[in-house]
Amino acid sequence: TVTGLASYLAERLRTAGGDLEEARARAERAEQLAALGRLAAGLAHEIRNPLGSIAGSIELLGTSPALSEEDRRLCGIVQREAGRLNDLVGDMLELARPRPPALVEVEAAGLARDVVLLAAQSGRGADVSVRYDGPEELRLIADAAQIRQLLWNLVRNAVQASSPGDEVLVRLSRVEGGAALEVSDAGPGIPEDAKRRLFDAFFTTRSHGTGVGLAVVKRIIDDHGWTIRVDSADGRGATFSVLIPKSSVAPGRRSRPAEA
Repeated sequence: TVTGLASYLAERLRTAGGDLEEARARAERAEQLAALGRLAAGLAHEIRNPLGSIAGSIELLGTSPALSEEDRRLCGIVQREAGRLNDLVGDMLELARPRPPALVEVEAAGLARDVVLLAAQSGRGADVSVRYDGPEELRLIADAAQIRQLLWNLVRNAVQASSPGDEVLVRLSRVEGGAALEVSDAGPGIPEDAKRRLFDAFFTTRSHGTGVGLAVVKRIIDDHGWTIRVDSADGRGATFSVLIPKSSVAPGRRSRPAEA
């Protein structure tokens, strides 16, 4: 009996020690992320002002009739890169200083089509096509600005993972008891060991990535009470599925009779 009790106490002590070590590691990581968030917010504010001046100046310069075709092409490059930096600054601020969602009725189908159109006109829209597949109208109860940012980050992530000639598919659908928003690409896929850290701030599987965009996606989804699933295998692309409960889907509107 004494031996059994000693073994039991030793096991409990070992388990408690492991739990304490894990809690300490989580606390240290949270503190590091908080410090990085404060640094990111400060840098974002310092970057945004001169970036706005650059973007405004290059847009004004691009309207000059004296520019050659090559000059206009270079102006377009500067505008796209300024837009990319502005997206990064927005993600940094959103991650460092989150706000609770302001829930309203959002026409998600139209919003998704807008993001697809925007993706076709910016960045790698010339060599990676982005297509929308879904209903003409599907209304959600959500924060419109945050859902737009969520979708834009997922599309941007999919485009960056794609090769020239690939297609990114944005699919919105009604499912039993709710709705689903999916973004699929045909890129190299995501290794299994990277999936569990995919939404961690500042973690990325790409050499030129920052690891901010998907962290913002996860925070927005958590704040809305939704869930996200990632299906991927090495070499066979990836699909990010946002699962939206019935409580966040607005009832369909009845069509009014035509007026004479």
